[in-house]
Order: sequence, then C-alpha cells, then structure tokens
Amino acid sequence: MAVDAPMSVDERLIEQFHAVDPITREKAKDDDLDDLAGAVKAAREAAQRIVKFAEVTMRDRTQMPDAGILQIRTHALSSSAAVATKLDAARTKIAGALEQFDKETASPALSPATAPFEAEIRAVFKTTMSQAQREAAINDAFKTGNKMVLGAILRLPSYMSALSPAYLEIVRHRYRKQFFASQYERVVRLKKALALAEEQGSTFVRFVDRIANSPAVTLAQAAQQAREELQAIYRDAA
Repeated sequence: MAVDAPMSVDERLIEQFHAVDPITREKAKDDDLDDLAGAVKAAREAAQRIVKFAEVTMRDRTQMPDAGILQIRTHALSSSAAVATKLDAARTKIAGALEQFDKETASPALSPATAPFEAEIRAVFKTTMSQAQREAAINDAFKTGNKMVLGAILRLPSYMSALSPAYLEIVRHRYRKQFFASQYERVVRLKKALALAEEQGSTFVRFVDRIANSPAVTLAQAAQQAREELQAIYRDAA
C-alpha cells in the first residue's frame, strides 16, 4: 500500500495570515490563528506518521499482508479522529470570535441622549426622503463620523428607514470597516485562514479515506472474515 502525504496540508499557509509589524517585520501574536495553525500542523504530522507507519508495516514479513493493511487502516482512522478534534476546537474558537465581532459592531452604542433623535431620523428617512437622498445622507454621516445617523438606521430593521435589507448590510459593512479598522482587518484575515483550513481539513479527510476505504482494504477485510469463518467451522468440528 503506497501512500503519499498531501503537500497542501501545511500550517505555514495558515501562519501567513498573521499581522506583521511594519517596523520590526515580526508576526503579531494571535492565539486564534496560532491554534488553527497548530491544528493544521497536527494534521500534517499525522499524515506523515501514517505514511511512515504504512511503509514500515508493509515491510514486515512476520505477518500476512492483509493483516498489515488492516493495521494501517486502524492507525489512519485513529489519527484522523485526534486531528478532527483539534481542528474542530480551533474552528469553533474562531467562529466564536467572528460572531462576537459581528455582535459588538452591528451598530453604534445606544445613547439615551440621542435615542429620541434617532426615531426622528428614521421617520424622515422613511417618509420624506427618496432613495438617492437617503444614500446621500448616509454618505455624509460616514464623512462626518455622525454615529447618531448611522445608529438610527443600523439599530433597527431596514424597513424602519425605508432601506432594503441588502443595502442596510452594505452600510453595516462600511460602518465596521471605518470605525473598527484594525478589528475588521483581523476578521478578514481570520475568515481567509478559516476557509483555507477547511480546505486543508477536507484534503486530510480524503487522504485518510483513500487509505481506510481502498480496494486493498476491502479485500483484506473479506480475507479476514473468511479466516474467521473457517476458524469458527474448525472449532465447531472439534
């Protein structure tokens, strides 16, 4: 059973998403990315160990080849389970960070002093403005940093300001990008790293699946079952 570890499963591809200090050129510490890179590293090392285990096992002449193939399958599945646990934990952690960012940056913090004015702003948006006027007012709010106007439309459903849901999300995206620039930039990097890690995880799963469910394994399992049935017959006849 000749197998090769997938080259694309490499933690360095995840590490490239670390922020880099523009002066020192050193990577900034990021526990979420470190955990994700660590999980991918575990997948890479597990794949390499599986390959090595297969090579050594198939050279073992003290047992039947079928038995060796099934040992390789068992080892691959066991390694895959351990890697999956690490990858799932890293993904869950990053997903939580992304969800928290979305929650905390959905709109400006509500101020009791401006709440009555926000209701008036929404009323004007809804009853007296055209779409072009609404967009102009929003653009002006971004230019001047007017969070009262932005909060008025972002805090409640789009129909309260006569905006479409899609356009409201465009405004929310712009709000996050402008007022939470560093956090937004990190979120972009985390999403890219997470998407790549998902691809690497799928590659690792396919690698294990090729080993665990290969035609050679099917034949080895059939041979093992036949031997067990013969042994049972011999026991019954004794």
